[in-house]
Amino acid sequence: MKTTHRLLALLFSIVLFALSGCGTLNSSYETPKVDVVGIKKSAADASALQFTIQLRILNPNSETLKLGGLYYELSLEGIEVITGTANNLQPIAGYSDAVISVSSTASLINSARLIRRLIHEPQELLSYKLSAKLGSTSKWKPARTITQSGQIALQ
Repeated sequence: MKTTHRLLALLFSIVLFALSGCGTLNSSYETPKVDVVGIKKSAADASALQFTIQLRILNPNSETLKLGGLYYELSLEGIEVITGTANNLQPIAGYSDAVISVSSTASLINSARLIRRLIHEPQELLSYKLSAKLGSTSKWKPARTITQSGQIALQ
């Protein structure tokens, strides 16, 4: 009986210790913001649909944002058109931002689908969705996916 009580007391202590550790994690952590600030045609291969996208990542927190990598998708009118990745990113200090360049590739098939749709259904506004997965180097802060959507005027 004493062994059972000791085992239960030890188990209860471990659970209590683990829960108190979780309580000290920063609960006021805000999700970083990501914006597209520039798109350039890649000069490396003029025949391929390769671009360099410049993304502005804003860190609204006091602690430094240490990024292990980034994956993003840009969809226009619900069609995924451009995807890209980056790694070895510089840390972003608290309450600051950084512009990073990401190599990306446009999908030939999906770009053709989008152009076809726009030819057959002309519109003044184009809806977009940017989804960026920010990989963290910290075990305590897993990767976060940030989604931004809106409309772009074509005229």
